Amino acid sequence: MKSIHILYTFIFTVTVISVISGCRKELEYVPESYLSPEQVYADEAGSIAGITGIYKQFQTLKKSEHSLLGNIGTDEGKTTEFVPTWGGYWLQLSALSSYDKTQLSAQSDVVYYYWQRLYQAVGNANVAIRYISAGTVAEPVKSRLLGEARFLRAMGYFYLVQYFGDIPMPTDTPDADKEENGYPRTPAADVYQLITSDLQYASDNLPDKSKMEKGRTNKQAAQALLGKVYLTIKDYPNAKKALDPLLNTSETRLMDNFADLFKEENENNIESLFEFQYTTESGHTQNITEILGSWNMGSNQPGGGGHVALPTAYAANIYPLQDSFRKGATLRSVYYDGNGNPGLNDWWRDAGKPHIKKYEQKANQQSNASSRNVYYLRYADVLLMYAEVLNETGQTTQALPYINQVRRRAKVDDLQTVIGNTPTQQQLRDSLVTERMKELMFEGWRWFDLKRWGLLVQRTKMYNTDAANNMEEPKHLLYPIPYTELIANKRITNQNPGY
Repeated sequence: MKSIHILYTFIFTVTVISVISGCRKELEYVPESYLSPEQVYADEAGSIAGITGIYKQFQTLKKSEHSLLGNIGTDEGKTTEFVPTWGGYWLQLSALSSYDKTQLSAQSDVVYYYWQRLYQAVGNANVAIRYISAGTVAEPVKSRLLGEARFLRAMGYFYLVQYFGDIPMPTDTPDADKEENGYPRTPAADVYQLITSDLQYASDNLPDKSKMEKGRTNKQAAQALLGKVYLTIKDYPNAKKALDPLLNTSETRLMDNFADLFKEENENNIESLFEFQYTTESGHTQNITEILGSWNMGSNQPGGGGHVALPTAYAANIYPLQDSFRKGATLRSVYYDGNGNPGLNDWWRDAGKPHIKKYEQKANQQSNASSRNVYYLRYADVLLMYAEVLNETGQTTQALPYINQVRRRAKVDDLQTVIGNTPTQQQLRDSLVTERMKELMFEGWRWFDLKRWGLLVQRTKMYNTDAANNMEEPKHLLYPIPYTELIANKRITNQNPGY
């Protein structure tokens, strides 16, 4: 039995593009076909279709309960009380919030699925890079397509190295021995080197956001992700260098109104750098609204209460009174019963608690078939990262305008006004810990932020009651390598600590 991630070189999924005149979303995913890489990447149209298939793999990963990774198991998010009672798979999902020592193990189906899907996307990106590089597609299209493929590979590897540490790292370079017998774990530092190389290439070769089809990545998204990766590994000079161009471009800016970010008619907006695309087409909807329980299943009214995940009590109460605009767009505290009348579905144990409102869709769509897009990167994140970079290099005063841009959009006072003086470096650090939660709650970055700051275990134990008695350091700074991979890939000789 070969290593699971190697199989994806040979199981090749392709989706073709359908651009419909007047369609709200320009990148459409339509039925799959199974072709060899030689067939797919034989010409420009096939190459574009092959890259689109990789986007679809990330779309699939982000559209269901797997989108909760990065949110739950932190001071920001947790699973609801009901989830562990469903048993089996759902008990394993709840363990990513509670860090249950039995269920969060190498045999977790949730962890394995995430590993598998990410390596499938990475494997197909490797194939695309290999065959497009050697193919006949003319410039500048070839460089653009390679930029997309390398951005997508970097995104996959960034998730993998953060969650699992040292990981197998197949690339586009053929290696018959490793493809037959499996890849060993590559040190995380080397994985980050590949990621930054990919993103630098993407930054240099992708067109500006305004010149790319909506739903495809672009120069500004690559710059933002490159800055985030450098920030993660605490390479502050290169993080600043990557983010600098985003502060002086007409391609992106903050939306005027925070709440407008979460209206479906404003998808792919000026603040959005890259978002996962969903449509009303069967198989390409998402069910995040249902997972977050902010719609009533019986009446399709806002605020059913309960379901799979919700903010922690700490997160639900993090907004001060003045920060009502962000709070009102982020959290729902008004609910309706099954008949659409004000009230609660009282059989939910978590009924009445605040739920995440950001992903609510129009009332004519079922909560498990939403066409709402999901953000990956937006400009507010860039501003907060830039403030962090400056602060960590001793430029605290210079960092203030960037955090204050985000605060002013939320109609709250500048940070120095609230503190009463120019903040110290530590005060600004502490402010970024809360500011990023208030701005980016349940947008997928909290686990990564806390880990970068060295606060994942400390703050989760403090503010997530389900995890308080279970979290251990360094064990829970990583997920376990899946048991299936350990058995299939004989070149992986060690498990992550504590598992």
